Amino acid sequence: MKYTETWLWKNSLDNPNYGNDALKEQLKDAFSRAHNNASYVLDKIRVDFPSLTVHDITHVDGLWQVGSVIAGEGYSITPLEGFVLGCAFLMHDAVLSYEAAGGQDNLRETIEWKDYYSDYKRDLTMNEEEQLYETDFKTIRFLHAKYAEKLYCQLFNRDDGSKFYIIEDGSLRSHLGEIICKIAASHHWDIDEVEKLGIQFPAPSDYPREWGINPLKLACILRCADAGHIDAGRAPDYLLKLLDVNGISRNHWEAQNRLSQIDIDKRDSSKVIIRSNIKFKEEDFAAWNVVYDAIRVLDHEIKSSNVVLNRNAVSAFQSKGVSGAESQEMLCKYIETEGWMPCDANIHVSNIENLIKNLGGEKLYGTEHKLEIVIRELIQNARDAIAARRKMEFDFDGKINISIERDGGKTWVTVKDDGVGMSLYTIKDYFLNFGSSFWASDLSKREYPGLNSSGFKSVGCFGIGFYAIFMVASEVIVETRRYDKGLDDALVLKFPTGLCLRPIISQKRSVSSMVSTNVRFSIDESKCQWNKTMEIKPSIHGEPSFEVPYSTVLANLTAGLDVDVFYSELGESKKKIHVNIEKMKLGTPKIAEWLKDITYARYRFRSEYTEYIDKNYMRVRKVIFNDTYYGMAALNTLWQSGASYFDVTTIGGLSTFSHDSSNGEFLGCLLAEPDTAKRDGNVKFIDKTDWAKEQYSILQQQGLSFEDKLYLPYILGKYGVDMTDEMVIRIYNKDGYRIEEKLKDLLCKMKGNNQKLILPLSGLSNDRRIEYYLDYERTIKLLSENELLFRAEKNSNFLNIKESDVEFQYNIMHCINVIAEKHSLVIDSQTEDNKAFSTLIGLGKVFVLNVS
Repeated sequence: MKYTETWLWKNSLDNPNYGNDALKEQLKDAFSRAHNNASYVLDKIRVDFPSLTVHDITHVDGLWQVGSVIAGEGYSITPLEGFVLGCAFLMHDAVLSYEAAGGQDNLRETIEWKDYYSDYKRDLTMNEEEQLYETDFKTIRFLHAKYAEKLYCQLFNRDDGSKFYIIEDGSLRSHLGEIICKIAASHHWDIDEVEKLGIQFPAPSDYPREWGINPLKLACILRCADAGHIDAGRAPDYLLKLLDVNGISRNHWEAQNRLSQIDIDKRDSSKVIIRSNIKFKEEDFAAWNVVYDAIRVLDHEIKSSNVVLNRNAVSAFQSKGVSGAESQEMLCKYIETEGWMPCDANIHVSNIENLIKNLGGEKLYGTEHKLEIVIRELIQNARDAIAARRKMEFDFDGKINISIERDGGKTWVTVKDDGVGMSLYTIKDYFLNFGSSFWASDLSKREYPGLNSSGFKSVGCFGIGFYAIFMVASEVIVETRRYDKGLDDALVLKFPTGLCLRPIISQKRSVSSMVSTNVRFSIDESKCQWNKTMEIKPSIHGEPSFEVPYSTVLANLTAGLDVDVFYSELGESKKKIHVNIEKMKLGTPKIAEWLKDITYARYRFRSEYTEYIDKNYMRVRKVIFNDTYYGMAALNTLWQSGASYFDVTTIGGLSTFSHDSSNGEFLGCLLAEPDTAKRDGNVKFIDKTDWAKEQYSILQQQGLSFEDKLYLPYILGKYGVDMTDEMVIRIYNKDGYRIEEKLKDLLCKMKGNNQKLILPLSGLSNDRRIEYYLDYERTIKLLSENELLFRAEKNSNFLNIKESDVEFQYNIMHCINVIAEKHSLVIDSQTEDNKAFSTLIGLGKVFVLNVS
């Protein structure tokens, strides 16, 4: 059907009841020329993005018919509204080509393109050409509605070199171009934003007053018509056969290719109907679901548009919905299948509250440190908001305030930040959407363009952290406003009884311009209790427990954070408990104070921990690999003290509460990547080779102690540090005497004395490893006169005897071979049975080394 034969056209530009035939003819002529110009622009889409279903002038013309069916035969629309609507039809998708977007190079210079490219360049399944194309496609889809707002004033070039505007008539372009393009752009807006277009745009002075324009009405027609134009005209047979379309795009093509045009349902004239011309077989399951989703979208658009029109006293559409949209079973009557039956057997959650409690609570995080985990998750959100604002404002620093107070017989915890805050859309679509991360969303790119490509990296990435709060809270209040909005724009969410699916949302005036988000919750004392101190229980037998102030617990929690943190409790003055780690200067006393805070050193029963820090904080260095910062630390050489709590591992600067059960390898804080949603971190994936070599060099300059020479090989060997000239080992002879000697000296002496070195083998390892859990007293009794028994000092991969060990290059066997080569020694080896007693498995094998 030609657009000139549709109800919308005949009710407006071809309606004799409006008189003024000359003006109507001028509008028709202006629209006809705009139609021709737009057709030239729209033809570029097929060239640049062939996987898109048809977006040429036939799609635009189809909107007249679809809009007519939805609005109804007698729907009132003035001639001027008909012209504006027709031009909006022409403009709404016209920017889906490189030329309309200002050229490919211009598109790739946009902040939005750079944001999307940051996502795609991390996808290693694509080559560079695919990454660029997908980024172009995603960006132009994202921007086309926004760019449509200025399309009326954009000049285009024809192949013959001539230039043109889509709307050639200068007067119409000047007076109506902006409102036309706003209506065109609005098809991608939220319906609440569309309402802001208003219902009255008076006619220009050359036209009758009663020809005034209702932008809201026209925008609703456009968005419904666009959602409803999903018939075979968008995916014709010849193109479906011609084009090599695969994946998700193929499903869209096959879905639309089988559909009839929209019509009024003769059984229920208040609804429209879309039927399939070709049945969907089982292998067409994905395409059928595309149809189902499209019809659900159309049904939603019609209903939401009618709500907005009624609210503004504007005539609603004749259509009130789509037949069959209620369910898959109902839709199957219209979109027919063959050999299978669609049904609403979707994966669903019948008890969402229980799911959140399980996946966002103790089942994920465990039962220990519940309050600290909640505070950690809130600090994480605050930190991300501050880091994002830093990208928006060059000189912004930011801070987090934590307070604990008693009020109304309850203990309340508050976490405040001055980051970017949240909009209503962020709250509705992400904050209250369990499992959806705002920072990875298109909304984030829309609200904060350039953030994704700026190098910003959020700590939060799973969209579940906030819900940990319900492990401990009986009441939750969240107050937030975007940092660039006024105090009157603050939003408040209340969960008055803990976790509920429908929190109370209201608007209020913020009391402070220095706070963007304020999360406050009361502790349910049946689930958790807060105390001014916390008992720390070392996991080493014989190490006593000790108490630390809660402020120090939070200092440990925020050990690696790149934001200043302040704390107050029970009405006391707030104090800074953490300094932005990126602002700490190496070698200064502040480093020593920071180390004492994060390691609990001040509260141990022995002073050696604080004394060690005072003597060694100068060795702290940044851990950097591939230009990425991974924290600050010094190699821990406090060899004889267990459960030092010196090693703090963090995710995004926040502690994982995991400490080495004995001595940590490092003194300080490392930033790890999360292994799981519970924020487990693993520092083994951080390459600390350069840092380790620098630490060894510093220790050499200071002078290695005997203990350093004995224990350092157990750590530094995995970083390729050659200590073969310095390392010391301990051995026992048959008489049980313990001998301490450099390994190189021992091997040389063994050659002259015809001695053998006995390396007890673990019976539990398939990697040929020295037994750490050895019964030395019983094993010594099995030694011969010329045999020496090696003593393992630490349980590390240094004890491996594989000659080629990727994970621990300088293991004991490699060191022996290096020394042998330097000193022209020949090492022979053999395995003997029943020569060592393990405390784990009893009598076992040994590896015997002969030196000649």
